[in-house]
Parts: sequence; structure tokens; C-alpha cells
Amino acid sequence: MTIENQLKIIPEKPGCYLYYNAAQKVIYVGKAKNLKKRVNSYFNKVHNFKTTKLVRDIVKVETIVTLNEKESLLLEQNLIKKYKPRYNVVLNDDKKYPYIVITAEKDPQYLYVRNYHSKYQLSFGPFPEGTSARNILRTLERIYPLRRCQGNLKKPCLYWHINQCSGACFQEVAPSYYAEQIKNIKDFFLGRTTDLKDKLEQKMLQAAQNLQFEEAQRIKEIISHLSFTTTQQDVDLNDELNRDVFNYFQYEDYLCFIVLFYRNGKLTFKNTEVIKNEGQDIIELFKSFILQIYAKNILPDYIIVPSEVESDDLQVFFGEKIVDNSQTINQRLLDLASSNAQEYLYQEIHYKNKEVTKEELLTELQQLLQLSVFPYQIEMYDIANIMDEFVTGAMVVYKNGFASHNDFRRYNINIDQRGDYHRMIELITRRYKKDQNNQKNYADLIIMDGGIQQVRAAKIALQELQIKIPVVSLVKNDKHRTDYLLGLNEEKIQLEKSSQLFRFLEALQLRVHNFVISGFRNRYAKAFTNDAILNNVSGIGTTTIKKLYEKFESIGGMRQASTEELSTIIKNKKTLERLEKYLQDMSNDYGK
Repeated sequence: MTIENQLKIIPEKPGCYLYYNAAQKVIYVGKAKNLKKRVNSYFNKVHNFKTTKLVRDIVKVETIVTLNEKESLLLEQNLIKKYKPRYNVVLNDDKKYPYIVITAEKDPQYLYVRNYHSKYQLSFGPFPEGTSARNILRTLERIYPLRRCQGNLKKPCLYWHINQCSGACFQEVAPSYYAEQIKNIKDFFLGRTTDLKDKLEQKMLQAAQNLQFEEAQRIKEIISHLSFTTTQQDVDLNDELNRDVFNYFQYEDYLCFIVLFYRNGKLTFKNTEVIKNEGQDIIELFKSFILQIYAKNILPDYIIVPSEVESDDLQVFFGEKIVDNSQTINQRLLDLASSNAQEYLYQEIHYKNKEVTKEELLTELQQLLQLSVFPYQIEMYDIANIMDEFVTGAMVVYKNGFASHNDFRRYNINIDQRGDYHRMIELITRRYKKDQNNQKNYADLIIMDGGIQQVRAAKIALQELQIKIPVVSLVKNDKHRTDYLLGLNEEKIQLEKSSQLFRFLEALQLRVHNFVISGFRNRYAKAFTNDAILNNVSGIGTTTIKKLYEKFESIGGMRQASTEELSTIIKNKKTLERLEKYLQDMSNDYGK
């Protein structure tokens, strides 16, 4: 059915619409009170856009009707999360901010979390980045100890001895103790730290005088982290409210969305997202950005948005928390947010001399490799093993230039054939066999970690499944560093090592390498720690297994060892015979 005919049958009802490209991939998700009116507006106004790649890429429109606007908002966010469309604002997997929480238990403890949940007794944050939050947490654990061990150990734990545990490990702790500590913790985050800072400075000076320089440095670092709660602000709020201030700034084809996080009346940090706008509705993208922020994070007392953003639909979710710039103080905060967004975007474009979006990087990669489709979904593969044991394959997935962690996969590969060629065929076959008839789950580009051998193995596997996906590889040099690309025709493509595209591909190759190695090591460690491989051999215990690994390093080393060499560890003749038979059976099962 042509686009024109599809537009005729769209209902005049609320709901969501999905745009598909020629590869049957969802490239944009939107919502509307009137689906027919909204979707038709994209195509009726297309000639007013400078160059609208979005509309040009659409070959299919799908709509989902909802009962009301709230349902369409929820559905839109779920669809964006599911499909990660190229033209939507899609916050990456790490957009879960760090929090410090206190659990709601008889003997509460601190936790560092990125998944906020209302079950906690108290939550503080979000924080600028993980390291800062962890440092603040360590400060609190030292100054205002709660339970730090699992509790009820019948004896004092290590942290009790260094004054970092309430003592719930061996004694009944009075509720008044926790109440006092929690009051101190609240004061800490409200910025009431003057007395605490004075005491710490005295301790630091005393430690320095006693030549305890490491302790003095530790206390100095604690004092520096107190600045989190005492930083002077550009806008003095003189209250203890939590506000999130959202705004945006547009320059040329780029949009910068920003949120300023105010906690207890103080600006704690900001978050920015830059995208290239190619015909999308800016306000709809902006609202989607706001909703995605709160999909994984705590709500403040107030959410401040510009007055041009009609907030009726946002109020469905956030109620009276949504406010605009009707108050002078809110307008000052919005102006501050806009200035920050403007400055950030200008620096990204002009001063840092770099590409500002992953979209441009991927477009450059598409042109370099002469790909027929935009490489929205990239999959990269690698294999790790030691002496042909614990053979592990791995796939990492990037969507629109960002790691899609939920799609990462590891594979245990146990086949008779040895060598990466056959293992790579097995890996690609297992990945795509389940999606053989589901084209929307295909990658736009497959990158192998290796050379021609790995590329040809992937092509053979895909050919057997009658699947067409372009395959290239990243080749390393003798120092195991990314060197060059092997193109679609197996030609050598050199990249400027300082270019952002090279750094992006290098990071992707490092990611898959680390992912497969961590999987391989987990299998190896599990087998060693749990005696999973050799504990079936009667007469061999944990101590003997440890000695075997220390001497021969691996099962492969044991297989290749002579009877005389094994007998230096295994003194019992019958046990030695059982071990050799077991190793031989393993060779038959998994290939030598």
C-alpha cells in the first residue's frame, strides 16, 4: 500500500504512530490527540522543510489507537524504549542518575543506587556522576554510621572496629540512635555543615601534626565533598525545595535539551542532550525528553517548563508539580537553563571542533563504506578462549551510535571443529537463526573483530540462512591496537587515527573485547572456584585441583601433560588413571 493510501485510512482518534523505513525498522514514534491530522501534517508540510530525511525515509505508517491521552503518553514512551527510533530523543541506558538512599529497615543502611524506588525510607539525589556520589556516600558512612554489615553476626564486624557500623552485627541498637543519625544526614544535605566542617578541619590539623599525612589527606577529601551542599548559586532561592528546570535551545539544525537539578534550593548539577533536528516537532521531542528523565528517576517538588510548552498532557502524569514561568523566580531559572543550553551547544559546535551527534558519525561511516542503508543498528562480534577451552562468543549492539546494553549477548561455543572460522560461523548462525524471518531485528551493519577469516565466516553463516547484511571487520596491529577497516569488498581502509570516527570504532572494538573476555573469565573462574570441571573425578579435592591449575594453568595443559608430569601432583595411581580418562573424555566431547 502506498503512503497516500495509508494516510487515507488513519483514524481520527488519540494514539501513537510509528514510521518504518525500507528495512522495516521503526525510525520515529509519536503521539497525537488526532492521529489522522498529525500524521498527515508531516506529509502536507514536507516541502516547507529544508531537507527532511525523516519523511523521505518513511515507507510505512502504523497507528495504535488509545482510549485517552495518558495512555498514548505511556505507550509512546514504551515504544521509544522498545525500538529506540533513530529520529526520537532516546536517552541511553546510563540515564539513571546516582542516588544515596537509606533503607526502611529496623537497622537501616546506606545504599548507592541508580534505580530509584519509593520503598526506601529516604532518598538523596540525583548526583552529578557516580564517583561524586560514591565519595559522598563514603563520607557519610564515616561520619554518621548506620548498619554497614549484614547484621546479626553474633560478633562485632570489621566496620564496627573502625567506627563505621552501628553495631547491629552483635547488639540491639536503640531506635533513637538511628533517629539522631538520620537527622544529621538530613542536615548534611540541607547544607547545615558548618559545625561538621569545623570539627573535620580540627581533625585534619591534628592528623598532620601527628605526621599522619594519609589520614589528613583523607579528611581533606571529605571536606571537599561537603561543597556539594554549600556551593554558591547564580540564583539564590532561599528555600529547601527540590526543583527540576527544563529548557532548550536551537541553533541551525541542532537542538540542545537541558535540565537543571536544584536540591534543597541549591543547584547540584545539569544534564544536556544534543540532537540533530530533521523535521521533527520540537515541543513533542522536548516533552519526550522530560518523560524519559522521570521513567527512571525521582520526582522533585516542582518541574519548571517554558510557557510555550503546553503542559496539559504532562499534568496528566505530574499534576501540580508542573509549573511555568508565571513567577519571576521561575523565569530567572528558565533563563539560566536556556543560557546554559546555548553555551553548551555553541561550545560543542565551534570550540571543541568535533561532531556533535552520533548521527553525523554514522552518516560518515555509511559514506565511507558505501552502505545502502544508514547503519542505525551495528553489531560487533568477538571470540575468546584459552587453549580451546571455555570458548566464548560475544555480540555487542549499538543503536544510533549508543550502546544498547539490553541487546548484548554471550554464547558458550562447544563444537568439534577448532579455530575461529568455524566458531564464528556457529556464533553468527545462533544469533540469526531465531530471527531468520524477522527482518526488523536484523543489524544494518555487522563488524567482526578480526580479519578476512572472520569476515568470510560471517558471510558463510548469513548466506546459509539466506540473510543479506553487510559485513566488515576491524583489524588490529601487532600491538593489539585498532589499525584499519576491512571494507565490504575485503579492501583495506585506513582511517585517520585522530578522527572521531576512528575513536568511535576503536571504542566499539574495545567494548566487545572486554565483554567477551569478562564472559570467558567468568566461566573460567566459576569452573575453577566451584571445581566444576574436575570435581567429578573421584579422589581429587579442592587442594589438588588448585595445585593442578598452578602447575598446568588450564585443562588443555593437563591434557598435554605426560603421565609422569601429572604424577608429581597425583600420587595415587588409580586416581591418576581416572583423571587421564576424564581428560580424554573431555577431548572427545569438545574437540582437542
